Amino acid sequence: ETALGNAVQNIVCDTPSDAKAAIRYLQREHLGRATFQPISAVKGKVLEETDLADHPGFLGIASDLISCDEAYGEIMRSLLGRTVVTEDLDSAVSLAKAYQYKFKVVTLDGQVVNPGGSMTGGSQAKTAGLLTRGSEIEKLREKAERLEKQCAAMEEDYQNADRNLCELKIQLDSLKDESAQMAQDRIRFLGDLQLAKEQYETELSARDALAEEQDSAAKRLEAFRAEEQRAEEETVRLQQESETLRQMLAELGEQRELLNRRREEIGQSISKLTLELHDANKDLTIRTQSMNLLKAQLISQENKEKELDDEIAQIESQNNELRKTIEDLKQQAKTLKDRSASQKQLILSLQQERAQAEESSTALRAKERDKSAAREQLGGEKARLEERKQTMETEYDDTLSKLYDEYQLTLREAQSDYAKTEEPTAARKQLAEIRGKIRVLGTVNLSAIEEYKEVNERYTFLSAQLSDVEQSKVELNKLIAELTDKMAKRFREQFSKINQYFDETFRELFDGGKAELILEDPADVLESNIEIRLQPPGKNVKRMDALSGGEKGLSAISLLFAILKVNPAPFCIFDEVEAALDDANVGRYAQYVRRMTKNTQFILITHRRGTMEEADVLYGITMQEQGVSKLLELKTAEIANRLGITG
Repeated sequence: ETALGNAVQNIVCDTPSDAKAAIRYLQREHLGRATFQPISAVKGKVLEETDLADHPGFLGIASDLISCDEAYGEIMRSLLGRTVVTEDLDSAVSLAKAYQYKFKVVTLDGQVVNPGGSMTGGSQAKTAGLLTRGSEIEKLREKAERLEKQCAAMEEDYQNADRNLCELKIQLDSLKDESAQMAQDRIRFLGDLQLAKEQYETELSARDALAEEQDSAAKRLEAFRAEEQRAEEETVRLQQESETLRQMLAELGEQRELLNRRREEIGQSISKLTLELHDANKDLTIRTQSMNLLKAQLISQENKEKELDDEIAQIESQNNELRKTIEDLKQQAKTLKDRSASQKQLILSLQQERAQAEESSTALRAKERDKSAAREQLGGEKARLEERKQTMETEYDDTLSKLYDEYQLTLREAQSDYAKTEEPTAARKQLAEIRGKIRVLGTVNLSAIEEYKEVNERYTFLSAQLSDVEQSKVELNKLIAELTDKMAKRFREQFSKINQYFDETFRELFDGGKAELILEDPADVLESNIEIRLQPPGKNVKRMDALSGGEKGLSAISLLFAILKVNPAPFCIFDEVEAALDDANVGRYAQYVRRMTKNTQFILITHRRGTMEEADVLYGITMQEQGVSKLLELKTAEIANRLGITG
C-alpha cells in the first residue's frame, strides 16, 4: 500500500477506448476524476540493476514480491517495477544514496525514500489502506455474526415490546375514550359555568328585589320584636301563674297531674318561642349584613352615578359647543355649496357659450376660407382684367394716336364724322372678341357687400363673447388662487399643530427622543412631499429603515394620535396596531389611549394583555359547540367594584 500510494485507487479497464468513455462519463456527470489502467496499453518496466541484492537490507523489487493474474502483470510491473523493498529505513537510505536516488525505496514498516531524495514516513493507522483491510473484513464478519445473534435476540425483544405496545395502544384507546368523555364533561361544565354566570346575572338583577325584601324583613323584625315582647310578658305571666299553681298544689293535690300537663305545654310554648326568637335574631343578622352590603353597593353606585353625571354634563357642554361649531360649519358649507353651485352654473353656461362660439368660429373660419378662396379668384380675375384694361387702354391710346397721326382727327370729331364702318367684318370680329372677353369675366356677386356686413357683425358679437369668457376665466383663476391660498394657509396651521403634537406624543410614548415632520418644498405645501424624521432616545437614526418593527409601529401610532389631537374623531377602530410592540410599550400605548377617550370612543381588536387591562368592557367570541359562536361580555369596572379593587 505504501509503494502504490494513490495508485491503489486506479481503475483497470480493457482498452484506451474504455478509459476515454469512462472519463467522458465522469466529465459529463460531474462525478470527479479517476486514473485508468488499460490492460492493452500499459507496459511495465523493471529495474535492471544487477547488484541490488549485494546491499544489506535488500529484500527485492516490489513487483517480484507479489503475485497476481498474469493478465494484470504489465500493470503491476508498471506500478511496482521500479520500487525496491528493504528491511528498515537505514538500509533504504543507504541503498537510495548508492543509486543517486533514481527510484523509490520502501521499508517493511511503511517508510519511503522517494526519487530525488525526499522521504515520507511516520505512523499510520493499521486499517488505512485497502490491502490491509482483508483481516479487518474478517473481523467485521465475525462481529456481524455476533450482531446478527444480538439482532435475533433484539428481534425477540422487539416482538415482546410490540405485544406490549399493542397492550399500551389498547390502554391508550381507553384513555382517549376517557379523554373524549372528559372533553364532553368539560363542555358540560362550561355550560354549567355559563349557566352559573347567567344565574349570577340573575342574582345581580335581583338586587332591587333584595332591597324591597330588606324593607319587608325590617317590618317582620318589628313584628318578631313585638312577638318577643309578648312572649316575655307571657313568660312572666306564666311564671307567676306557675308559682300560684305551686302554692295551690299543696292545697289541690288532685289537680297536680293537670297542672303538670299544663306546665309541659307552657314549657313547649316557651321553647318554641325561644327557637323562633333565635331564628328571628339569626335572620335579622343576615338581613343586617345584606343591608350593609347593599348600602355599600348603593354608595358606590351613587358615587359612580355622580361621576357619570359630571362626565355627562361635561360631554353635553362639549356637545353644545360642537353643535354650534357644526351649525357654523354647515352654514359655511351651505354658503360655499350655493356659491359653488352658482359658479358651476356660470361655468356651464360659459362652457356652452364657449362651445357655441367655437362652433360659430369654426363656421366663420370655413366661410372665411371660402371667401378667401373667392377673393383670391376675384383678385386673379381683377389682375387679369387690369392687365387687359391696360392692354385696351394702350390699344385705345394707340388708336387715338393713330387716328390723330393718320387722320388728324380727335375722337369727338371722328364720332361726329363717322357714319359707317368701312370694314364690317373686322368690326364684327372685334365685337366678338370683346363679347368673349366679357363672358370670360363671369358673373359678378352683387350681394358680397351685404354678406360681408353680416359676417362682420357676427365676428364682432363672437369677439365680445370671447372677451366675456376670457374675463370669466380670469375671475375663476383668481377665485381658485384665493381658495388655494386659503387651503395652503389652513394646511400650514394644521401641519404646524400636528408637528407639535407629533413631537409631544412621540416623547411620551418613547419616554424621550425627538420626532419632526418636514416639508420638502415649503413654497408649495399642497404638492410638497412630507419627510418624517425620528430620533428614539439613545439613537441617531438617519433612515427609517434602520428602525425596528416595533419602533416603526409606535412612531405610526404617535402620528395617528397627533392627528386625532388636532381633529378628534368621535369613533375609532384599531385592529392590532400594537402587535409589534413589546410589553412596556404596550402599557404606554394603552394608557395613552385611555387618556384619549375624553374626546374619542375606541374599539380595540387585540390579543395583548396590557391593552385589555385598560379597557372598560371586554368582548370575546367562544365556540362551545362546533359551528356555534357565542358572545361573552365583561365589564371591568363592575367586576372591580364587586371585588373591592380600586385603581
